[in-house]
Amino acid sequence: SDGEIPDPPVSNDIMEALDRLKFRKGVEVHGLLVGKKESKPLSRLCTEMHNFLIDYDTQISMGSTNGGHVNSATALQMTSPQMSLRSRREGWHGFGRLYKLRDAAFPLLAKYSNYDDGDGRASKKRKKGRKNKWDNEESADDDYMVQSTSSMIVEEFDSDESSTDTVQTTDDSFLSDVEMTVNEINEAASKSLLAEAWTPEVLLAEKESKGSCWKYTKELETAVEAVSEGLVERQEEARLVVLAMISMEHILLLGVPGTGKSILGRRLSKLCNGAFFQRLLTKFTTPEELFGPLSLKSLEEDEYRRCTAGFLPTASVAFLDEIFKSNSAILNTLLTILNERKFDNAGGQEDCPIRCVVGASNELPESDELVALFDRFLIRKEVLPVSDEGVISLLSMSNPGCSMETEESCDVTFTENLDEIITDLSYAADFVGMGVDTCELFRDLRTFMRETHNVEISDRRLVKAGRLLKISAASHGRKTVDRIDCLLLQHCVWEVPEQKSIVRDWLWESITPGDEIQQFRLLLDTMRGEVCDLLRRTSGDVTGEFGARKTDIDAIKILKKEINRITSTLQKHQYDISRHMELLRDADAFLWLDPDEMKSLQQLLLPRADDALVEVNKALVDSRSLEMCIEDSTESPASDLRLSVIQGLWEEGYSPEVVFTDEEMNIGMREAKKKYDLETFRKWKRARKKMDKS
Repeated sequence: SDGEIPDPPVSNDIMEALDRLKFRKGVEVHGLLVGKKESKPLSRLCTEMHNFLIDYDTQISMGSTNGGHVNSATALQMTSPQMSLRSRREGWHGFGRLYKLRDAAFPLLAKYSNYDDGDGRASKKRKKGRKNKWDNEESADDDYMVQSTSSMIVEEFDSDESSTDTVQTTDDSFLSDVEMTVNEINEAASKSLLAEAWTPEVLLAEKESKGSCWKYTKELETAVEAVSEGLVERQEEARLVVLAMISMEHILLLGVPGTGKSILGRRLSKLCNGAFFQRLLTKFTTPEELFGPLSLKSLEEDEYRRCTAGFLPTASVAFLDEIFKSNSAILNTLLTILNERKFDNAGGQEDCPIRCVVGASNELPESDELVALFDRFLIRKEVLPVSDEGVISLLSMSNPGCSMETEESCDVTFTENLDEIITDLSYAADFVGMGVDTCELFRDLRTFMRETHNVEISDRRLVKAGRLLKISAASHGRKTVDRIDCLLLQHCVWEVPEQKSIVRDWLWESITPGDEIQQFRLLLDTMRGEVCDLLRRTSGDVTGEFGARKTDIDAIKILKKEINRITSTLQKHQYDISRHMELLRDADAFLWLDPDEMKSLQQLLLPRADDALVEVNKALVDSRSLEMCIEDSTESPASDLRLSVIQGLWEEGYSPEVVFTDEEMNIGMREAKKKYDLETFRKWKRARKKMDKS
């Protein structure tokens, strides 16, 4: 070809089929480029390029011999190292380069043309009868060369049948070398990745590190047991009120009367051995009932001061029943205490030692002025009546709501170092990181609630919820917020109780890392295709030592950097999934969620995470193998094998195998087509064919 062909020369399907043929059968495609040194479309199609008629011999073209007359009209200077220059008498029309395909060799013949003039350019046909002294000599040369060339070609093709076995043996040897190299590359990649893989010792080291709050786990478990003792189906509520206390947040318990909401607040106050304040609010509640009466002595001195001792401003834990019935006279002051822990008194502000306010209500807020109060309660929990299954346990207790001994035994004093625990957890939370994937999960949840359920999560709630997740991670001795901590968000972002299950289901579907693996798989396929295109141009050279163009070598280096970034990202996914699986296996030890829910979560998400890890490991090995194939190292394949090895690393468009049951394999074609999507249906047909053959 003269190189004037479309780019790409053929469709992508044909290029892929040709690549597979090269790999499986050892086929080589050689291109002869006439009159040019380079053709990108042709180089993409061919395994090796040969140049022809790209230059003329300087001395001959200048006519330096025989008085300026050139003996051969087709005088060439071939650029190939195998170039064989004939004598001027033979006219440079001999065999310039041998075209090699395995063991066969075919000569490329440059023949004389009656349409060539002395300077190598085509001219009009000579007039009849016009001759010169060279014509007879050239004619004799032509006859000699045609006869000799014809005999050589006949001999080559006659010997082709006898060499079929030899060529087949060479093909088998080539394919064997490729397969062995692919296995060696994959094995080396797997070993290097195994040395860098995540191990459970990372979690253990975090728990044992300096400043870890893992040492308080037993005390926190004891606190949860003390709050829930003697109560039926109140394990999760007990965990959440203790979490609210240690994180210095407020919790709202929403439910019908008589479900044990007040006893949870009362026991929480006994745990911390602090002042407890309790009030039932109505629309007629006065500020004096919450914040204390006015000081008459201060009034005599023209000072507006309240006596706050024994009231909300001096309490450690407070229980405010029917909190949404509060009126505007107390609302502003209550908001300041809840959010800023400050109380305006006598023209100044006093610090409030309040650790946690447990709010209770039978109904959601109805007026707009109560929306701000509703937003102050970060943790929200609907308290349902005891289920039918729990009624037997409730009625069989000697004194429901109390311990097995006496009422006083409910008043269990928490460990004396509660302030130390809260301080250490708060300090440790400042150094707990929140990864990009966790932040993206949080962001996606906010978008989901806003666009699907018209729930707007305020910035204040976002910040406080993030702090709550850090406290959760710190209480388990971890240095980063993990996705399992995000399950607490089901108690933070709903506005009506029915949305809690919606948030939980969304979290269960989204919490497993590695959902972008197919995108990385497509990206790897694209990268491999670009690498193969470049290697076709360089004949497998990745260093430039064998004459490859600098632009192609630079492009290969850029692709290598991109593949390295893909490998690093996949390693991060592998790290996250492995860590996530280890936390799921130890889900029973998670302090702040119901154990039954964690068991269900474990059964659902562990298999899903295991499948994701398999896919990530496969993509990671392929990425590292591709990176190793274009490195200049001892583990990199030889230049003549490189292209075929890269094409054999994995199948194009790799997708995970689907395992079909015996019942699914025995259904009919129509039923399978209705049951599965297109991709799964194709896999079902392939599995069916394999079963029929076996």
